[in-house]
Amino acid sequence: MGSVSHDGAGCQGYLPEGTRHDDVIRVFGEPQLGKSLDGKIKAEWIGRINGLVFTIYDYKSEVDLEKNTDWHIGGKKKIVEVLVNAYFNFQKNLDPNR
Repeated sequence: MGSVSHDGAGCQGYLPEGTRHDDVIRVFGEPQLGKSLDGKIKAEWIGRINGLVFTIYDYKSEVDLEKNTDWHIGGKKKIVEVLVNAYFNFQKNLDPNR
């Protein structure tokens, strides 16, 4: 996670329905970017997985960030959605309190 250019990335899919803000933070850490200039995104994570750039963000969400359960996965290739979801589900399931 961190200083990765995400220019040209677009929506490739979504994290599992019902994913909580706390789950995203637990797996990916704190977001690298806050509110976008156009106000359409409140938080965004940027990283690489298997060398491919990905983003996770809350696009046009009308609920408070902490209550959001609709997370977009961005990237330049569709496989990014599969890789991010596999990583997310694996890491989330490592928590013995779930």
